[in-house]
Formats: sequence, structure tokens, C-alpha cells
Amino acid sequence: MEAPFDATTWDGITGAIYAGYGSGEGLWLAGCLALVVIAIFFGWKHEEHAYKATEKR
Repeated sequence: MEAPFDATTWDGITGAIYAGYGSGEGLWLAGCLALVVIAIFFGWKHEEHAYKATEKR
């Protein structure tokens, strides 16, 4: 990951610096969101199963 500027020292560098631009953060974000959706789905299915198991008693 390279810096988005051509300076050799920190002198003269101002403002916000985000060196992660273009490194695939969109792919990581999509992957994390997919895992969250999967976790919610399986948690919901488990809770539904647990509720039905206690309801029969």
C-alpha cells in the first residue's frame, strides 16, 4: 500500500490522509455485510427452532 503523495518527508503534508483508497475496501465491506446477514438469518432460524421446542412442552 503506497501513500497517495510523492513527498519523501512529512514536511508540507496537510489535511486528512487515507492510504487505503483503492485497496479493495468495498470488497471487505461487502463480505462483512454478507456475514452479518448470514449470522442474523441463522440466529433467527435457531430462535425459531428453540421457541417451537419449548412451545410443545
